Amino acid sequence: MFHSRVTRWAIAGAAALALFGPVAAIAQADSRAGSAVATQADVRVFDIPALPLATAAIRFSEQAGVQLVFDAPIAKGVVAKAVNGRMSIKDALTRMLAATGVTWRYLNNGTITLERAPDSAGTRVLGPVRVQGTAAEGGGTAGINGSSDATATEGTGSYTSGALSIGSKTAQSMKDTPQSVSVITAQRMADQNINSFAEAMSYATGITRTGGQTSLDSGFISRGFGLTSIQIDGGAPLSTSYRYYAQLDMSQYDHVELLRGAAGQFNGYGDPSGTVNLVRKRPLDHRQVTLETEAGSSDTYRTVLDATSPLALDGQLRGRVVFTHQENKYFYDVAGDKKTLLYGILEYDLTPSTVMRGGISYARQNSVPWYNGLPRYENGDDLHLPRSTCLCFPWNHWDFDTREFFVQADQKLGDRWTLKLNVTNNRQDTTRKLVGTSGAVNPITGLGPTLTGNGSELNSKQLVAEATLAGSFDVLGQRQEVLLGVNRSHADGGDTVGHGNPISSTYTPYPGGPVGIPQINVLSFDPRSPLYSEPPTLLPSQGDVENGAVDSVGYADFRLTAFDRWHLVSGVRWSQYRRDSSSVTICNTNSGACAGRVGSWRSPPVLYTYSAHDVSWPPTVSLIYDVNPSLSTYVGYTDIYQSQANYVDLDLKPLEPILGSNVELGAKWQAPDGRLNASLAGYRIEKKHFAVEVEDGPYLGPNGTYPVCCYSIDPSNTQLSQGIDAELAGEVRPGWQVSTGYTWNKNEYKGRSNGSSEGQPFASIQPKHLLKVWTSRAFRSGGWLNDLTVAGGVIAQTKAYRAGSACVEFNPPNPTTGAVTCLRSAPYQYTQKAYAILSARVDYRINSVWNVALNSDNLTDVRYYQTPGGSTSGNWYGAPRSYRLSLRGQF
Repeated sequence: MFHSRVTRWAIAGAAALALFGPVAAIAQADSRAGSAVATQADVRVFDIPALPLATAAIRFSEQAGVQLVFDAPIAKGVVAKAVNGRMSIKDALTRMLAATGVTWRYLNNGTITLERAPDSAGTRVLGPVRVQGTAAEGGGTAGINGSSDATATEGTGSYTSGALSIGSKTAQSMKDTPQSVSVITAQRMADQNINSFAEAMSYATGITRTGGQTSLDSGFISRGFGLTSIQIDGGAPLSTSYRYYAQLDMSQYDHVELLRGAAGQFNGYGDPSGTVNLVRKRPLDHRQVTLETEAGSSDTYRTVLDATSPLALDGQLRGRVVFTHQENKYFYDVAGDKKTLLYGILEYDLTPSTVMRGGISYARQNSVPWYNGLPRYENGDDLHLPRSTCLCFPWNHWDFDTREFFVQADQKLGDRWTLKLNVTNNRQDTTRKLVGTSGAVNPITGLGPTLTGNGSELNSKQLVAEATLAGSFDVLGQRQEVLLGVNRSHADGGDTVGHGNPISSTYTPYPGGPVGIPQINVLSFDPRSPLYSEPPTLLPSQGDVENGAVDSVGYADFRLTAFDRWHLVSGVRWSQYRRDSSSVTICNTNSGACAGRVGSWRSPPVLYTYSAHDVSWPPTVSLIYDVNPSLSTYVGYTDIYQSQANYVDLDLKPLEPILGSNVELGAKWQAPDGRLNASLAGYRIEKKHFAVEVEDGPYLGPNGTYPVCCYSIDPSNTQLSQGIDAELAGEVRPGWQVSTGYTWNKNEYKGRSNGSSEGQPFASIQPKHLLKVWTSRAFRSGGWLNDLTVAGGVIAQTKAYRAGSACVEFNPPNPTTGAVTCLRSAPYQYTQKAYAILSARVDYRINSVWNVALNSDNLTDVRYYQTPGGSTSGNWYGAPRSYRLSLRGQF
């Protein structure tokens, strides 16, 4: 182990020196050459703290060697962003003015003027800089830091954004989006060391992360409901329900947008939990290379190389490539991951009004996972095992191969209309062999759990496409905005095979060893014992021929303004839904009906198809009132519609859909300079018309037996969720960034058909109170503190639990066999008490190129369950105290 670490550090050090050496030499050469070289390359070394704009402009002029001219009222009340590092004059000026509402343009080679930035067509945004002048005439660079994305956050240094697209499909300020929306910016991902999608969701406001069946699975709960919808660049949603596992690395994304609450207006069917939008990194209009390396607890080693530059045609063709490699183990024994990502994108200004982009993403991940987690004692008591305990085996494996292709086109139609096309093709192939334990531990004998597992080859193919037309027109001097769109999502999880449980009654760990399914003593478990040698992979026993869905959505959304301050946001939606499923049994023994047919279908597959369509009514509607330019209030209604056409009634007719409503009332505030956003919202979600079983079949259809019959709708069965969201994000003072999110949620079953569950939570795993805070302070006041940034945060929650049944009284041991049986069982709650997890970061700027940082999570080493499970499995410890040391260079 020691030699392995030394080798990895040596490789990382050599790579860093190989890159650092030339960069250092270039920096020294530039320093010796003086201003002549810098002028030729239009590059300077800047060191400007966050200051009032008038003062910052003086320092910028001195360090850039150019003259800034502007009218005094433009700078009044405006605080410029900090600019530190070696970069072009254009890039430095863009960063300094980010989210200030001030833009710039060249008057001549040595003079730049500052102006107020007008709203860009189709976008009501306070903040993003509109870059003008010779440096941006190529078109396509409307965002921050030379990106063509108006919502990009890279280079802003901010914990908030001037615009998001998740609630509207167009770039809108958070203040003008009448739903609860949040953002995890590029700066927050860097400061909190967020490398994976699961980590990003762990830090997102209002999201409860839960463990799944394996150490690689994560579930996410928002407002009491599971969140399963993922958008990429605001397009049609990818589904995690059809053999697709979101093992996503965040190095390819600029930021994460989150909407909490019903999101059916643009996405069609789904739970009222919300949706996530991952925004890809785009090429920049200037050369930039970033190298990040890190090493930390649990033998974690990670390297990211991110390079972007104009490629040809005077900057009209731009490119970007990201390479990432990570190896890590876990705080528990045996398990580990190795993953490699390659992401590439090209962007081309085909005409002054047309931008095309396309790219690929390829990821390979080889993992040794843990299957099923920890059990409990039969009476529900905690086993109090060391957190390093893993009931897993070194021959477990789950390998992922994920390929993604995408193309996009943006076409301006005049000054006020834009047509967009967004297509993504995603394919994921996985193979896995998983063995773990299942069963509660008898408190008298210490035995009970036995080995169990499965093996399979899984395939997921998804093709999602969306086209939108967005624009505006004036009526009586008031701006009216329109969005028309269609999207289609095709998810196919078929063409998969399962091998069944490799642990059977004939399992023999070694020649002459014991035969049968072994019992596990989890209190003294050794995963490398000869008793747990790898069983052979079984022949396929069953498969899915069809397991897919096609969702089609058409929508029209309107933002209508009257009397300046009143805005009505409304829309209608048409949705169509189809589900196809068929499975087969595969002969894997050469006997009986399968004699001579090993590997063939035991019987032909039976295809089941369920479909439905609807028009949303009443329509989605929200009313916004601008109290003043910085403060708005809103009230909104969104419908809930989930098809359950896969259930049939006694007449074999598909059931009507699950219905419901999402009502939200809130207020949003945005600082005049766009540096800070705050929101407060209350919501009430009702979900009803659930299917309940009334009679067992079988009923014979034309192709065989209907598998789910028969059901009816229970009008009294309701899931009710209500609560409060509050959030503050951005720069509260120069150099002081903060992101604070608090949520309170109460969810419960309503209706007499729920019996004893009425009034009880349907998502007891979600705490009532959840607080997530992260803040950073950059010291830019001179002296040795000038290069130091400190940060810290907390994730705190009240108790959460999972209800179950436990044995509370046992019979005496059998004198012959020693077996202990249960005499009496009773309901039980497996509870995780309230806890708070503290984290911190120290970042030091070595020079204009390199930064070094140390992150520490769970500083007080709190022992807790991230997910409390049942008595037989599903209990997952939260991570203990950990450290990560990172080195980052940008040049």
